[in-house]
Amino acid sequence: MNDDDVLRKIKKAARDGVTTLDLSDNQLTALPPEIAELKGLTTLDLSGNQLTALPLEIGELKSLTTLYLWGNQLTALPLEIGELKNLTTLDLRDNPLPIPPEILAKIYEPATIINYYLQHETGEKKPLNEAKMILVGQGSVGKTSLVKRLLWDEFNLHEEKTKGIEIEEWQVTVDNQKIRLNVWDFGGQEIMHATHQFFLTKRSLYLLVLDARLGDEENRIEYWLKIIKSFGGDSPVIIVGNKIDEQPLDIDSRGLMAKYGSIKDIREVSCKAGDGIDELKDAVTKEVGSLEHIHDPLLTTWSAVKSQLEGMDKDDVPYIPYQEYLNLCQTKGITDDLSQHTLIRLLHDLGIVLNFYDDPRLEDTNILNPEWVTNGVYAILNSNELFQEKGVLKREMLNRILDSKEYPRDKHLFIMDMMRKFELCFDFEGFPNQRFLIPDLLSKEEPYTGEWDNALAFQYHYDTLPGSIISRFIVGMHPSIYKNTYWRSGVVLEDEDSGNKALVKADREDKKIFIRVSGIEQTRRPFLRAIRSKFEYIHKTIPGIEPEEKVPLPGHPEIVVSYRHLLNLEKRGVATYPPEGLEGDVNVKELLNGVEPEEDRRERRFGGGGITAGRDVIFDNVGGPVAIGNDIAQQEHGMKGVASAHQPTPSPPPGTEHANPWISGSFYLVAAVAIMTVIAVIIKYVSWYAIPVVIIGGVVFIAVIGALQLRQDKRLSEASFLTLVRETFKQLPLLKK
Repeated sequence: MNDDDVLRKIKKAARDGVTTLDLSDNQLTALPPEIAELKGLTTLDLSGNQLTALPLEIGELKSLTTLYLWGNQLTALPLEIGELKNLTTLDLRDNPLPIPPEILAKIYEPATIINYYLQHETGEKKPLNEAKMILVGQGSVGKTSLVKRLLWDEFNLHEEKTKGIEIEEWQVTVDNQKIRLNVWDFGGQEIMHATHQFFLTKRSLYLLVLDARLGDEENRIEYWLKIIKSFGGDSPVIIVGNKIDEQPLDIDSRGLMAKYGSIKDIREVSCKAGDGIDELKDAVTKEVGSLEHIHDPLLTTWSAVKSQLEGMDKDDVPYIPYQEYLNLCQTKGITDDLSQHTLIRLLHDLGIVLNFYDDPRLEDTNILNPEWVTNGVYAILNSNELFQEKGVLKREMLNRILDSKEYPRDKHLFIMDMMRKFELCFDFEGFPNQRFLIPDLLSKEEPYTGEWDNALAFQYHYDTLPGSIISRFIVGMHPSIYKNTYWRSGVVLEDEDSGNKALVKADREDKKIFIRVSGIEQTRRPFLRAIRSKFEYIHKTIPGIEPEEKVPLPGHPEIVVSYRHLLNLEKRGVATYPPEGLEGDVNVKELLNGVEPEEDRRERRFGGGGITAGRDVIFDNVGGPVAIGNDIAQQEHGMKGVASAHQPTPSPPPGTEHANPWISGSFYLVAAVAIMTVIAVIIKYVSWYAIPVVIIGGVVFIAVIGALQLRQDKRLSEASFLTLVRETFKQLPLLKK
């Protein structure tokens, strides 16, 4: 659509008195001032064009309630936009405007967006010109040596390992402007990896440093890329292969860049020889220049708060309460909540102040000295007392572990909350804030767990296996641990009703979790279902984790087949198929039935959900749903606190009809009424002490009738029916023994 077409459309709209005008996706580069003629316009859609500016006359559309401008090239807004007092929707996203994305996201709060913009346009300001660069990677790959080469062109052959965090300032020139880079160098020891997550932020540049002499597995390339994705969002990444003086970097560059769109460049260097350093500097400068909002104008009032926080003695004042930050904002003239909140997020992303505003447990404390946190965590992780307790931490132990001057008692829970947030520790069920399990302090050695021949087997295969998955599983299943048999990568569980046992362990190198359930064949599947439910819940809470479910073939445990593939084959009506590596076919239904009853599969398929589809769901106190209800899952497998994914109650499967209610339901109803009548008559003729027995007998009979109805309608599996009857008897006071 050209300018003349736009003008004609506006004129026609004015004549017709329209209230809605759609000019979206027309490649418009300008909006004519004649737009002001549409005085009665309430909705204007200009999204998906190439507009670089809006006419001043936009302010005359005082009836506007909805204005769509997303996907344009707007770099500024006219001050007259403040005249649009009736706006209820304003979408300015995907424009190169000097407005933080968290502000632009408030599309249903137009006044918030406009007030922020006008305040920053009319106030005194200067460009931010600051960003954060974070180096991550395994230990001894040369991160510290790389920092020294980049900043000072120095190299020390005997460089000491970084024990915690080192933060340096680096001045780079982008578009003829000096940019301050806050360079964060992390220690690479395994125990420190989890604490890195405290400080990984968005709107940062990441350098993933590799040792060119090592392979993908040793460098753990995808592990680090997933960590960056989880905590750094879409922040740009440069992969740096170090030590190329000894061996060239050999990785699947094309495949990695296709899989991870955040990888912007891959560079090879030798910190020892200085090779490739200048080229890496150029790559860093280029990516820093492309960081969002690096040149954003910062109000002088904001700069004043930033400067005062930077000037504090971080050794004497490692943290300040959030209220103290708010008071500082007030004294510098930042009085509105939105600006205060936006500024703290900016300071967090720059690494000046760490504030976890998304977590109510942590938001009240602003960390000025990151080592205050890491040193506290390291003191806990390196505690000999805690090691002797096999990773079980009681809250009172913190008084002995943490220095009372640096870590006053009222900050103990803050340290523990940090560890919980990043899954370094977990509460014991029933003891919130009092007893914790520190998985990293569990023994690495697997104890003797018994014989598991002929056990029901199931596996999860991962692209990347985070250590937190098995840790969270161990903690979540703690009430069912058999004789304290657990270690860092595994656990033995017991079903208290059936006596069945399960071995669950992770193999980090193979990126697999193995499950074996032994005992009574009829009750092994419900136990496995409970275990899978817990894993399903954990998987759903971790971004990017989608493991493959695998079933080992009976008699051929070395051959595994995809559980999803088996389900698809069954859905298509395929009876048998030949797995790779096996001479001959396997029966699809028999293999599936060995893992999960056909009725449960049908419920889940038509219910459209996970393992607990078709059941009621409540939540336990370790952060996960527990399946109960018409499948009697909790009672059936005897697990307490077993988590599964929350799914809505499904509609009955198409083509599945309950038994005729006149034939089945009415019969049982009449039978129940008859029983109650008989009981009433009997009570008149028996001694008083026999009355409870008569009533109990009637109640039991009615419960059995109800269960029979559910079983008749196929809403209750055979195992669940038997369990319901058993549990009903167990609840009766005279029959519990």
